[in-house]
Amino acid sequence: MRTASAAGLRQRGSALIVALMVLIMMTLVVLASSRLIVDEQRIGSNQSDRQATFQLAELALKAAEARLAEMDQALDVAGKSDDALFGAGGVFSASCRNDANPAGWQSGLCATSAQAGGGALQPWERNVSVGKQSVPTLHPCGNALEYAFKSGAVQNRCPDVVTLDGVWANPRYLVELVDRNYQDSDGGGRLYRLTVRAWGKNANSVVTLQSYYVVP
Repeated sequence: MRTASAAGLRQRGSALIVALMVLIMMTLVVLASSRLIVDEQRIGSNQSDRQATFQLAELALKAAEARLAEMDQALDVAGKSDDALFGAGGVFSASCRNDANPAGWQSGLCATSAQAGGGALQPWERNVSVGKQSVPTLHPCGNALEYAFKSGAVQNRCPDVVTLDGVWANPRYLVELVDRNYQDSDGGGRLYRLTVRAWGKNANSVVTLQSYYVVP
């Protein structure tokens, strides 16, 4: 009867340990590769969502600019006094809301920080009260104008927001009358500042854009 020598047993034992170590290393490499692929997919998805959100913000900004002349005429901005525009009960208010304004323009028209006085924040930095909570002015439940990118009800109750197809909520925007007697080399008129905020698939995917626009 043959018996294995002690040296042979040690060699086979060493080979088994080496094989196990190689197997463990291969497993770790596979797991690391899988995690890397998942991370790359997540990064790619986030970048794609960010780009789509930026494009939506640009679209909303152009739509808001296109409505400024309509708003300027509907509110007779050129014919109003400074007090009627920026004073108590004025068209442009610190809260960005005035129920006395014509329908469609009761929200989103904001006094600048200088017009609001008292060290007021910029309109896009302010909060408004919704029930017992406080939300940003540009929040879907805040005092901002809506760009109806998606039709239908965006929210069922504030501050909860219903997710639309690929969009957490429709974009919102604010309008400020920065200078009612603006002049430059191209002419003059009323200088407005627009601030637009758009969301992607969730509330953390946010893009905010601004532009200045002159209505002659």
